[in-house]
Amino acid sequence: MFDQILENYRRATESSMLFQQMMLRNWTEQWPQAFGVATPQAALPEQVHNIQKKLGESITEMLNKHRETLDAQYRAGIVAIEDAFSVAGAKDPQQFRKLTEELWRHSHECLKSLAESQMRDIQAVMQKWFEFASAGAAVVKK
Repeated sequence: MFDQILENYRRATESSMLFQQMMLRNWTEQWPQAFGVATPQAALPEQVHNIQKKLGESITEMLNKHRETLDAQYRAGIVAIEDAFSVAGAKDPQQFRKLTEELWRHSHECLKSLAESQMRDIQAVMQKWFEFASAGAAVVKK
């Protein structure tokens, strides 16, 4: 029973990480088109430098949020393991069922809040990157 809960939690965490890696890979593949420079001009290097600086800040912020998310995942995993061991101490089948349901609800709520948090972070980063792409396109047109 505990193995199944932990395996499901591991799979959910793994798929979340794969999704984030895929999104980052897709974003980085699009950078040359979004920030490409067609013709050199006098103010162009400064504008490109400013865009690169903002992009660096955005990536740093995204990685910090990712670290916080990983910390939250580890904390939730530790709590899940502790709760799983408390389920083993049930004295009768009814208490076992109650503790198992509580463990399942808690795990489900943790995964749900984690997914919502990640989607909000992805949306915020995408919004910033669209702004950078717009600024990059404006630089190229000048």
